[in-house]
Amino acid sequence: MTPRQRRAHTKALEHAAAAPRKSWLGKYRPLTDIQSAWVKSLLAVWGECYGGRTKEQSQMNGGGFWTDLQGDEWSEAAAKRITDTIKGLRKIGYRGEDLLKMAKGILWPKPTLVDALNDQMKRDDGDFVEKCILSAFQSDDPVYIVGVAFYAGRKKVSDIARYLLSVAPWLTRKQAEDRVRWCVSHFNSAVFLSMKAEIKRARENKT
Repeated sequence: MTPRQRRAHTKALEHAAAAPRKSWLGKYRPLTDIQSAWVKSLLAVWGECYGGRTKEQSQMNGGGFWTDLQGDEWSEAAAKRITDTIKGLRKIGYRGEDLLKMAKGILWPKPTLVDALNDQMKRDDGDFVEKCILSAFQSDDPVYIVGVAFYAGRKKVSDIARYLLSVAPWLTRKQAEDRVRWCVSHFNSAVFLSMKAEIKRARENKT
């Protein structure tokens, strides 16, 4: 992190520390349990595979998972199916790229190997999740900084709260942890809405 980036990072965390309530951090739409589970599971996989990369490094492979996700129709049932598949694969030990490839095979099976290879050659997954995250936030947004630290940096709420206390020592430990949870909750909501909008656009472009 450059000195300028570090200053911007510290300023963003000071902004989060100054939040007197959750709504102060920006527009927020509560998610249903299924919506929340869906976006958390996808962000967790994103963090395992691609978190921490620069924008230029954020081209994501993953066996076509993200492209197929964009083409999938949004519904509570579809979201639950994706969430349950990822959860089940995690339970038996799949992580990262291996999890994405296995989930793709389960969720969007191809009729033949030849079809799968031909289809894959035509695809360019791009940076779907990264694009959705970046379209939802400015890089100096405290919600973005905390969200990336939580998912890509694999930091616990308590770890981020300790860092928050280092720039805002007037907070209690509970107050710091509350603000971190607010940021993660806002992050989940904003990314969910951004991903849902992108999936809708992708479907409309195919018609």
